[in-house]
Amino acid sequence: MNIYLDMDDVVADWMAHAQDFLKMRWNHETSERIPQSDWDKLKSDTHFYRSLPLKDGAHELVDYCRNLTQSTNGHLRFLTALPHDYSMPFAVSDKVFWAQEHFADVPVTIGPFSFDKWRHCKNPTDILIDDRTSNCEEWIKAGGQAHIYRDWPACKAWFEEIIK
Repeated sequence: MNIYLDMDDVVADWMAHAQDFLKMRWNHETSERIPQSDWDKLKSDTHFYRSLPLKDGAHELVDYCRNLTQSTNGHLRFLTALPHDYSMPFAVSDKVFWAQEHFADVPVTIGPFSFDKWRHCKNPTDILIDDRTSNCEEWIKAGGQAHIYRDWPACKAWFEEIIK
């Protein structure tokens, strides 16, 4: 069993950091993307991805997945994406630095884009944990299993159900 964890809004709290940076709130439940005008403001922080806080439950999620992949001779890795408009040139290095700081043993794979993630699904036992519905749907169409991440307790319950 191979497990691929998205980084932004799964283990790294992208949304909270963006809202703090912009000093505003918007409803993440109604849209998976922030308004373009807000995204344009975020680009002014060229190292935005380097300073993301950990999401609640991140260590529990990674530890659980680490144990699960070790017990099945699989691998665990982060599967993250570049900003869709190439607008943050340090995104790749900052995401790798971030992962090394928080989870040094988990390698980072770059999608390269969000809509490319499904290409990494090679086996029916490959699992994607991602906050974006479309990524999960495409992963399932490619033959794997996926969970739309909202929080660790719901994800843990999903894992327990599929490993029965």
